[in-house]
Amino acid sequence: MESGSDMCWRRLAWVAAAVLAPAVATAAVEAAATDAGARMLRLAENVYVIEHEDATDEWPHGNTGVIVGRTGVFVVDSGYLPSRARADIALIRHITDKPVRFLMTTHWHFDHNNGAIAYVQAFPGVTLVAERNTARWIELNQEYWKALSTAPGSPRREALAALKDEGAIAKRRAELEELATLEVVVPTQLFDGRLSLDFEGTRIEIEDRGRANSPNDATVWLPDERILFAGDILVRSPLPYVGASWPVGWAAVLRDLEAMPAVAIVPGHGPVQADHAYTRAVRELIEASLERVEKLVRAGRSLAQVQDELDLDDMRARVPDWNGPAVSVEDWTYTRRTLAERAFMGLRGQGAL
Repeated sequence: MESGSDMCWRRLAWVAAAVLAPAVATAAVEAAATDAGARMLRLAENVYVIEHEDATDEWPHGNTGVIVGRTGVFVVDSGYLPSRARADIALIRHITDKPVRFLMTTHWHFDHNNGAIAYVQAFPGVTLVAERNTARWIELNQEYWKALSTAPGSPRREALAALKDEGAIAKRRAELEELATLEVVVPTQLFDGRLSLDFEGTRIEIEDRGRANSPNDATVWLPDERILFAGDILVRSPLPYVGASWPVGWAAVLRDLEAMPAVAIVPGHGPVQADHAYTRAVRELIEASLERVEKLVRAGRSLAQVQDELDLDDMRARVPDWNGPAVSVEDWTYTRRTLAERAFMGLRGQGAL
């Protein structure tokens, strides 16, 4: 069975691409290339982001970063499907004919790394960079998702059987075929803690932030350009993604990010941010969840009672697109109840620390 978190995450990501406009952007952002499913934006002289529409499988493709050096290219995250990654490579070739030399994966979620095989095939010498623990999560979860999605009677096969539109049916079949034949690739350059690179004249600081949205979330920081690739530590799709998160650590990580003098912040999903207003909003949401859940725990409430009683409507009201047409009552209820569960477990030392 597909978990409730999987279903809600797919639903949130699905609606976001259609209705969430990039209302926050830096002055330097400009269109560089586009195709039917994505657009590439220029953030600095040699730095780009590729923002994607979702796969028809209803899973999102994470944002992809592109840094062009003197002789090669450094890419951040490769998306959900190899076909989309191949299309991204075509977009990259619109701006440069230099080969991709590094592919950095920020965390294990397969919508950020299933596409890695496309880069390996197109650029056999590419170095695949990941935090040491994340490398294991990537390999295990790619195998898991491949087997789960393509098994007889899987939720994806059941959803395919329910489709009526011939175009959607053809695309969904193609995606299932991709997952069935997905070649899992393992990162080749592992790091612990921090990794500093001088990538052909561009300084790149990679840091494992520890437990936040995943057990090991890494950020990519360009100190000279003041551009931050935050991975899923930040998601604006339009709600943050909280399923399987680690809120006790996450709040501190977000506070650290707020101290960085960024002029462009690329979230794992959603539009580029020009400042830390959204970072602060997510941090305050998580901190409020932790504070309020702890009070309920100290009053002896059970998990079910905490999920019923936790009220975050005042925090929701601070971010207009958390109240917009893209967010249903069901979506917000999932976010609130999931934060309640993750905080309840983490605060009591039962996981989700």
